[in-house]
Amino acid sequence: MKLTGESKFFISVIAVTIAIIGAGIMLFSRPEPTFPKAEMIPEGSHSRGATDSAVYLVEFSDFQCPACKAAKPIVDALVAEYQDKLVFAYRHFPLDQHPLGKRAAQAAEAAGRQGKFWEMYDGLFVDQESLSEEKIATIAASLGFDMNQFTTDFNDPVIAQKVENDRLAGLKFGVNSTPTFFL
Repeated sequence: MKLTGESKFFISVIAVTIAIIGAGIMLFSRPEPTFPKAEMIPEGSHSRGATDSAVYLVEFSDFQCPACKAAKPIVDALVAEYQDKLVFAYRHFPLDQHPLGKRAAQAAEAAGRQGKFWEMYDGLFVDQESLSEEKIATIAASLGFDMNQFTTDFNDPVIAQKVENDRLAGLKFGVNSTPTFFL
C-alpha cells in the first residue's frame, strides 16, 4: 500500500500527539520530591513538638513578612494540637526587600543561645510593624537577657552564617517566597 502525502502528514500528527500525551502523563505522574528529615531539620535547628516524630512541618520564614505573621497563629495552633505527633521546625529565609529580616533572624538565634528562641520569635512577630534595631534590643531586654551576651551573640559571624545557611537550604528546596512550608 502506497501512502499519500496527506496520509503521511496525518500519521505524523497522530504520532506527535501520542508522544506529547505520553510525555505529559510521565511528567505529571511523578511524585513530588521529598527531602529527608535530616536535611529539612539539620542539627541546631529550632523545633518544637515531638522531635522523634516521622511527621514534620518545616517553615521557611522572614520575621518582617506580613504573610508569615498571618500564618503564625495557624502554625501555633497546629503545633499545640499535634504536639505529640508532629515536630515543627522554623528556618530563616530573610527576603531582600525586608531590610531587617536578617537582623531579626540573628536576634532570634542570639536569643536561642540563651534558651529563648521561641520567646524572641513571638516578640519579633508581635512588633513586626515597628521593627527596628532599637525595637529588637527592647524585646531582648524585656525577655531578661544578659544584654552583653546577647549583643555579642547578635553580632557573631557564626550566627550570621547560620541564617545564611538556612536561606541557601531554602533556595535548594525551591523556596522563593515566604512563608513556605514543607510537610
